[in-house]
Amino acid sequence: MYVGSDLASAPLHTTLTLVHAPDSCRQRLSSLGLRIGAHFSLVSRTTGGGRVALVAGSRIALGSTLLSQLLVEAR
Repeated sequence: MYVGSDLASAPLHTTLTLVHAPDSCRQRLSSLGLRIGAHFSLVSRTTGGGRVALVAGSRIALGSTLLSQLLVEAR
């Protein structure tokens, strides 16, 4: 069972909760619907090591560098 860590190691198709994001990207993520406490899931991997997340019915692409900076836990 997934307990929680960075988003890069999170499994696909599992409900996750964002618990930490760096201040430098928090406002941009918030405008995309990904706020601290938001529930979302990862739906696919990209060829560059990123992930596609399903957030409130919208899909957003997250780059591989950002994934290691976002902390999540399973809901």
